[in-house]
Amino acid sequence: MKKTIISLLVIFITTGLTAQTIFKLDSIHQYSWDDGMMDWRFDTRELYTYDNGGSKETNLLRLNWNGVNWENFYQFNKDYNGNNDLSQSIQQNWDNTGMTWQDSSRELYTYNTSNLAVMYQYAIWNGAAWMVFNDNQYAYDTMGNRIEDIRRDLNFATMILENSQRWVYNYSGSLLQDEIYQEWRDFLSAWENVEKKDYSYNGNQDVSLLEVRAWQTVSSDWSDPYEQSIFSYNIDELLEEVVEQIYGSGMWNNSTRGLNSYTNGNLTQLLGQEWNSGTTSWDNSFRQLRTFDVDDNEIELIYESWDDIGSAWDGFLRVVKFWSPEETLGVSFVELTDELKIYPNPVSHVVNINFKNPTASATQLHIYTVNGKLLVDQKIDTGSIDVKIPMVDAANGMLIMHLENNHGKRIYKLIKK
Repeated sequence: MKKTIISLLVIFITTGLTAQTIFKLDSIHQYSWDDGMMDWRFDTRELYTYDNGGSKETNLLRLNWNGVNWENFYQFNKDYNGNNDLSQSIQQNWDNTGMTWQDSSRELYTYNTSNLAVMYQYAIWNGAAWMVFNDNQYAYDTMGNRIEDIRRDLNFATMILENSQRWVYNYSGSLLQDEIYQEWRDFLSAWENVEKKDYSYNGNQDVSLLEVRAWQTVSSDWSDPYEQSIFSYNIDELLEEVVEQIYGSGMWNNSTRGLNSYTNGNLTQLLGQEWNSGTTSWDNSFRQLRTFDVDDNEIELIYESWDDIGSAWDGFLRVVKFWSPEETLGVSFVELTDELKIYPNPVSHVVNINFKNPTASATQLHIYTVNGKLLVDQKIDTGSIDVKIPMVDAANGMLIMHLENNHGKRIYKLIKK
């Protein structure tokens, strides 16, 4: 039940999460709660790369912390077509033995002349070639509404893709009225209905009721609703509550509930609860806490579960995101070499700059925010080797470091956490 309510919330709160300015995701840091340390443990990092000044990542690199160093785990290499639509994504896993990247899976996307996806294909690398496991084929009406989604899966006996699942969507204008799920029956050589979802809307054309029905094979018609979700909105038309109910004993019975809280239009808390029929009240189950920066970018997400015994929230996962405006990511950053080391990066308190050889001339150091605000203006004297820069007062996020002397200028990326 928890998965159902989370997915519904994700579907219908998207409009409240749009940032006013276009930013690019620079990196994601993931932490898990360590009971022994009584603190968050830094486990994984995801680094995003944007090629040719594009607005979508061309590489996503996942690193895991082994207790001593960051190790490669997997990466996605992505290609886009002329309309900037994702056309290919290849996942590669790191081989510690061979110290190389190994192909793992591939996703292909095909679009029509209206830039609508008409096919998705998933394949895995078998060591010699790509083997297609499944695909989805999409159809649209003249308004661009998706009206059909057919999934085919690989039959390992014949090694041919065969019909598996089908979704049919019906609309009134642009409003989805119902969604029918079907499965392919070989003995009938036809699609058979399984489940139907009916949507109702309020005066603002927001979904107010979702009813789920089952197909009755004997009578060849749809059952009465056996599950429903009721949606409520606040004065700003932002989703505030979703109550999921199950029909039984001649009445609707509460099952799960999701409550949303907002700050400046951003979803800052999602609270999940389960109905306790014994106390006829809602019991806490889980919650998600979100923090946003001044540009409405989500910078932190914490997952917590409710501890009935201690009557307290227990955090188990923390995700920290770092964003950069599009224009600053067009800067050509210099890769670090043996001639120069900047550490730690990310930095919390003090960043160290270590020159392999004493500086031959005076060097000017500037550190800026991505919005161009000058944070540090310091002269590095001739003959310097180690330089320490306090960073305590800097806000979390991406920073840009300039080093300039008579031999030229170099620009480095620095992350403050």
